[in-house]
Amino acid sequence: MMRWLISGIAAVLAAVFIGGAGVAGALYWDRVQSRAEQSTRAELPGIAKQQIPEVFGYDYQTVERSLTDAYLLLTPGYRKEFEQRANADIIPQARQRQVVSQANVVGVGVMDARRDSASVLVYLNRTVTDKSRQPLYDGSRLRVDYQKIDGRWLINYITPI
Repeated sequence: MMRWLISGIAAVLAAVFIGGAGVAGALYWDRVQSRAEQSTRAELPGIAKQQIPEVFGYDYQTVERSLTDAYLLLTPGYRKEFEQRANADIIPQARQRQVVSQANVVGVGVMDARRDSASVLVYLNRTVTDKSRQPLYDGSRLRVDYQKIDGRWLINYITPI
């Protein structure tokens, strides 16, 4: 009888310990996630404000070099898609029409933030001038999805809104 009582108490104590460890682990993980989200929300607007003009700004004389530099800001998957579009459309049109595109981010807001991914809303003003020398002013709203790879925030996709 005493053996059953000791075994029962040991089982209850083990269950309480395991349950407590599970709750403590869940609370700790929630805290880690919350801090990571806060860090992402603080860090990403500045990154987007710096990176987006590098992607959308170029001069027809140096468009290939500008876009090659911009490719480094993109995730490998999106880089392939963006590079194909650049080679098929952006670079030939920029050279043919002698396009100079100046991009200026006027606002950034975080839409969603996680530890290793996030989405921001970017308000972008562009001035596009071609060989006619008549500037075209364009305002855009972009959803920019980011992914953190090897400690760096890279653009995973850009969607006009």
